Amino acid sequence: MPILNENKKSTSQDDEFPLLLDNQDILKSEGKIRSIMRNLPIGLIISFVLIVILGIMVFSLGAKVSSLSADLAKIEGLKTQLSSIESRLEDVDRERGRIRSDLAQMKGDIETLKIQKEKAAAQSQKQQQPNGKKKPAARKTKPAGRNQ
Repeated sequence: MPILNENKKSTSQDDEFPLLLDNQDILKSEGKIRSIMRNLPIGLIISFVLIVILGIMVFSLGAKVSSLSADLAKIEGLKTQLSSIESRLEDVDRERGRIRSDLAQMKGDIETLKIQKEKAAAQSQKQQQPNGKKKPAARKTKPAGRNQ
């Protein structure tokens, strides 16, 4: 005669002890998670918790690295802008030096014109004194290329 288990299914003769209904009731009452936790060693549980914590740390460090790389890209962009501004500043400095030299040359030209004017005025006074007559003042000519 075949041996039936609690589900009324036949079991093989090789099984020495068929499952009993009493054992299944105990497993259901304790719950699956509780039974699994009791069967696991404490070292394995601690290792699992440490792996989870390390995973969270790796994820947070990855996020920080990605934000730092974005910041580094921004810094590289600012560096490029700074170098272009620096080259423009050098151009402005060269232009300023050129303008200063032109201004110094113009000041020198003005001084020489003043000296020439004074010499011409002195000569005209010398010429007028011996004759006793005043000659009409000669028109002053402007130097070529100057608009003043």
